[in-house]
Amino acid sequence: MRRLIVLAALALPAALAACGDTTEVDQGDLQEEAIANDAGDAQLGLALSQARVRLPAVEGRPGVAYFDLVSNRDEPVRIVSVEVMGVGEAEMHETKEEDGVTVMASAGSILLEPREGVRFAPGGFHVMLFDIDPGLAAGDTTDLTITLENGDKFSTTAQILGPGEDMSEMDMHGMETVH
Repeated sequence: MRRLIVLAALALPAALAACGDTTEVDQGDLQEEAIANDAGDAQLGLALSQARVRLPAVEGRPGVAYFDLVSNRDEPVRIVSVEVMGVGEAEMHETKEEDGVTVMASAGSILLEPREGVRFAPGGFHVMLFDIDPGLAAGDTTDLTITLENGDKFSTTAQILGPGEDMSEMDMHGMETVH
């Protein structure tokens, strides 16, 4: 039991490092980015942009996926899962501070309020990726699919980044959304 506690304590900093620093969400910025990237689905009333997958520094460790999702709906929508092609398991997580300690936990499902956005980014909501196919390589792309509570699915192309690549410099032009 003691060994398990020590291993968990050693693993937490590595897992939190994949999550990074907190990113503030500006709803206006999310709307503008979604329009600029033309990554919307008029039928679903959603815009998905800036999808990227960061590979782990050490093979066998989890990777992470980030993206922005904006709703143009008049009613709330609930995200129940995210899938990434080439990944065995994807779990939505949230990094937050509780009693002065930074913790990461499963986010369960995520409610997106009408005409609001959510940014999956370092330090907040993110998708932990487990059992990553060794064929996924930095510079390539993969498919990222969001499933809503009503069963609707929304997919986009995600850029694959290496462990040290700066997300602020990535080229998102030409990324297309598919249904």
